Amino acid sequence: MNRLRYGLLVLVCLLAESAFCQTGTFSREWQFARYLSEKEANDEAAFVLQAIDKQALSAAQRDSLAYLRGWLAYGTKSLDEASRNLLAVSPGSPFYVKSRYFGAYCLSFQTQRDSARIVMQGLPATDSTLIELRAFEQAGLALLQRRYSRYDILRQQFSYSSYALSAEETRLDAYRKGLAAQKRRSPALAGLFSAVLPGSGKVYAGKPKQGIAAFLPLLTLGLLTWEGYRKDGPTSLRFLGFGSLFTVFYIGNIWGSTLAVKVRRDEFNRGYDNKILFDMHIPLRNLLNR
Repeated sequence: MNRLRYGLLVLVCLLAESAFCQTGTFSREWQFARYLSEKEANDEAAFVLQAIDKQALSAAQRDSLAYLRGWLAYGTKSLDEASRNLLAVSPGSPFYVKSRYFGAYCLSFQTQRDSARIVMQGLPATDSTLIELRAFEQAGLALLQRRYSRYDILRQQFSYSSYALSAEETRLDAYRKGLAAQKRRSPALAGLFSAVLPGSGKVYAGKPKQGIAAFLPLLTLGLLTWEGYRKDGPTSLRFLGFGSLFTVFYIGNIWGSTLAVKVRRDEFNRGYDNKILFDMHIPLRNLLNR
């Protein structure tokens, strides 16, 4: 009986020692990888984490591993991998709050706006600062989605007094006004203008230099075509040659004018989206990356 008790005691000690060694090994490797990431040696840090056997970890260790993998991916702008890992961190982890906010931001940046909205609705907000930060991030997303009425509701939670948010809140209000004031130009109308007066459609689209550049060669080709017709007749090689070139440039100018409206609209929206995303990012870094 004593031998049996002794054998069980030895087995328990060995198992405890194994668990302790496993925990200590993970802690050392994780800390080393975090040190490498702080030194911007992201590839080396990722290599260290990759060697860790995820199946042998506790739930808390898996959360820590997911967080650090996500943070490394975030640092290298691999935002799909970053969001996947950061949003895998469970609520019991000390990295949960930071992971959820940055994971939602990664989704917003990747234009996965509906998924980002769902995550943002459940963002943890345990104090007044986080409550305002959550409203701010949701408001920025609303602007990215051009949901102005939702933005107007969310901005009511802006205090405009927080050191980490006031400047960005003011800028979001300015973006809201700038987006709402955008002139809605019609591609079809731009094409019609260019059909009547070549180049005028691009001027209407907001690209006057391109309009002038399109008008001058068409004017020259039109005059040469008329000159060929007047002097040599409708069957002359000169008339047919210049007339063909004029037709090609004329049709191309109409198509280019419709496209110019779309390009101008995309440039306008992309410019505002970049500014909104930049300002959504600043408070996250100031408040959560500590």
